[in-house]
Amino acid sequence: MGAIWGVSYLLISIGLRVFSPAVIVLVRTASGAMTLGFSLLVSPSSWRGIDRAMARRYLKYLPAQALVATTLPFLLISWGETRTTVATAGMLNAATPLFTFIFAKALLRTEASGVRRIAGLVVGFIGVAVILNPWGNEPGAQSQLLGSVVVLGASALYGYGFVFTRKYFGDGIGSAKVMAFGQIGFATVLSLPFLLVFHAPAHRSASIAPSLIAVLVLGVVQTGLATLMYHRVVRQLGATASSVVTYVIPLVAVVAGVVFAHNDLSASFVAGALVVLAAVFLVAGGATTRPEPAARAS
Repeated sequence: MGAIWGVSYLLISIGLRVFSPAVIVLVRTASGAMTLGFSLLVSPSSWRGIDRAMARRYLKYLPAQALVATTLPFLLISWGETRTTVATAGMLNAATPLFTFIFAKALLRTEASGVRRIAGLVVGFIGVAVILNPWGNEPGAQSQLLGSVVVLGASALYGYGFVFTRKYFGDGIGSAKVMAFGQIGFATVLSLPFLLVFHAPAHRSASIAPSLIAVLVLGVVQTGLATLMYHRVVRQLGATASSVVTYVIPLVAVVAGVVFAHNDLSASFVAGALVVLAAVFLVAGGATTRPEPAARAS
């Protein structure tokens, strides 16, 4: 799952050669929803056991879950990549477990703190600051800083999304396929208004084909199939532990950025990246959580 999501940052950058961030999110979520819808058609047993109470919980919480865990992060990352690099965007995703720990501690009350984890949290955000490099004065540094901060905001939303999913759907309500389809389906609908208000200029390319293929792959694989995997992992491992897939995401994104997008890695970027990964290990590596009470339907 981490490797699949890591490639998504490169695919977004390819899509941005032609499409705006809002269009990328709409096509991505729509194709992802169709993929998940097809999976439900070929396995109708996935709907088995869903009663009215479960359906009410889906309708009550899934729109919010889709907004904070899918629509808004997708928009922020896509827009952020109009100003920052693939490697930076992917690396900042490594901060997700730091935000997950904060939200889990506040909302689930199942995360043990400890000196190690608090130290990791502090060190992690120092590493994030080094990656952001707000003191840089190179040409375009401020524009890249803005894009990076926006991507970091997406990491915070992903962290909250892990906790929200665990809190309201972590007790195994329905099947993972139904959950994934509902999340991406609602995300598709919620992305429509942003076509009007979240529209940034695209980087035009001579050919639309590579960008269209990249966005469709992003929808079918990185959004449809990976979201299904996401729901299964959160149910089995819990919020903070499952967010540790972000160990793999930044490494894949950085390699893809360097090899395919020709991103340059500064000394401050490398130093900050190593600090963030070490901090994530302190916060989430081998983390255990106390059993959580079943999510309430109210």
